[in-house]
Amino acid sequence: MKIRLRYEKTEVGRYLSHLDLARTMERTLRRAEVPLAFSEGFNPHPRMSFASALAVGITGENEFLDVELRRRVNREKLEQAIREAMPPALELKQLEEIPMNGKSLSALINLAAYRFLVSAEKIHEDDVRAGIDRTLAAAELWRQPKVKPGKKIIPAKEVRGLIRQITVSRENDWLKIEMTLVMNNTAQLRPQEVWAMLAEYGGFEAAAVSRVCRTGLFIEEDGKAYMPMGGDHRDAQRDIDAG
Repeated sequence: MKIRLRYEKTEVGRYLSHLDLARTMERTLRRAEVPLAFSEGFNPHPRMSFASALAVGITGENEFLDVELRRRVNREKLEQAIREAMPPALELKQLEEIPMNGKSLSALINLAAYRFLVSAEKIHEDDVRAGIDRTLAAAELWRQPKVKPGKKIIPAKEVRGLIRQITVSRENDWLKIEMTLVMNNTAQLRPQEVWAMLAEYGGFEAAAVSRVCRTGLFIEEDGKAYMPMGGDHRDAQRDIDAG
């Protein structure tokens, strides 16, 4: 039996590394007495696969994990047990059984949505809007990947096709920036990199961002985006601007 979890990495877990998160999730499943299947060899480990690693300091409202079990169990009881075993850093939102031979999360997911805040006292909303308009209107956007000192320089990459949507709105003393970015095996953008582009095209200084959150991971098909949970996708369906 194989299950897929949709869970939240909460504010409490914001500073967990991906390795810490994996260990926490394994301990949670053990506490819930989940009959985990293990790999073979000298160092067996649970057959679990995350959708995509989250950087330290970033929360995730809709993250995904596939877990292989060594025998069938009651799905409803399993979901309740895992929910009760979750620490404050994690919150289970949904559990579904998936086909044993189905595609992996990394092979399915090709979009990520992010949200972060910046101080409205330091940056004017109109400047951010101008930066968004000019960024999305650009035919090409080039990014020079950072490398550690002494390492070989990585050629600059054209990344305009990785940006689907960017919006800004005012929330009291904050500007809320939301964006949808493409994920693939050849190139990926971090929301902070897009923010730097907006500042460059908007003619303002890129102030520090706060409360960075990955709000969702999606499968894009025919101009629509769906969460990879099977069943009823209507709540997750969103129009996607091809840019």
